[in-house]
Amino acid sequence: MVLRLGYVGINLTLQGEKGGPRLRSITAKRLEPVPPRERRPLLYQVARSNLKTLEAVIRWNREQGIHLFRITSDLVPLATHPVAAEWDWEADLAAEFAAVARLARETGIRLTLHPGQFVVLNAPDEELVAKSMQDLSYHARILELLEQGPESGLVLHIGGGYGDRAAAARRFVENFARLERRIAERLWVENDDLTWDTAEVLAIAREIRRPMVFDLHHHRVLREDDWLPWLEQILPTWGDLRPKLHFSSPRDGPRSRHHAAYIDPDDFRAFAGRVPDLDADVMLECKMKDKALLALREAVPGLG
Repeated sequence: MVLRLGYVGINLTLQGEKGGPRLRSITAKRLEPVPPRERRPLLYQVARSNLKTLEAVIRWNREQGIHLFRITSDLVPLATHPVAAEWDWEADLAAEFAAVARLARETGIRLTLHPGQFVVLNAPDEELVAKSMQDLSYHARILELLEQGPESGLVLHIGGGYGDRAAAARRFVENFARLERRIAERLWVENDDLTWDTAEVLAIAREIRRPMVFDLHHHRVLREDDWLPWLEQILPTWGDLRPKLHFSSPRDGPRSRHHAAYIDPDDFRAFAGRVPDLDADVMLECKMKDKALLALREAVPGLG
């Protein structure tokens, strides 16, 4: 068994150092009063800083033997927002992206993205679907500029139920078919903890022939049945790619939707004990990010 651990978005260890690299942001409200020709330097400074931070995080991950990391969707600020429409961020940041891409190749790190809750392919509102497709294109372009292969993907939830789950599922499948191939081939679907459970998402994953990311916490929130038979059905959706799972511990009791700050080592030990032959990447979704990963490694020896 080789379970490689990863974490999400922010490196708290580096941020905690004096003058340490950290992610920066800038809001549309801040930019709106600025003349369009003067917005570019402000956007560039933030994005360049974020790419330098990503570079530092990848170097730190290499030192710690961490091979999985989720990049923040806000790496390039306001990339799809009208306020930045005149900014050619790809050209402006070409050198910075190339530097991070070289480092990513050297380290062999697996980089992923998870578009946010407003990226909804199954919305009945066509305007929202169009915006979601634009956002997915941006996310796919980030992975392309970082020269990542098919093992690096975009994790997406199915969306809302909208009062008619069958119609909502059909819209997802139909709108998936409208995506550019370069985007569709990056997409992985995930079960959520509110609307779309493991069985429903697996059915959609099979229909669109894309991998399913199994989130054990979400499964436990929506279902009471044994998760292992479901995982055994999900793994074949990955084909030749290394499977990726999500793991988190509930904050307020077993059915709580909220993520705890750290991973419960006993819970993870029990999970790992049931999949002794599994080779997979496990993204830890918890408040303490890299610190939670290191703590889990210390508590459960032998993890990657």
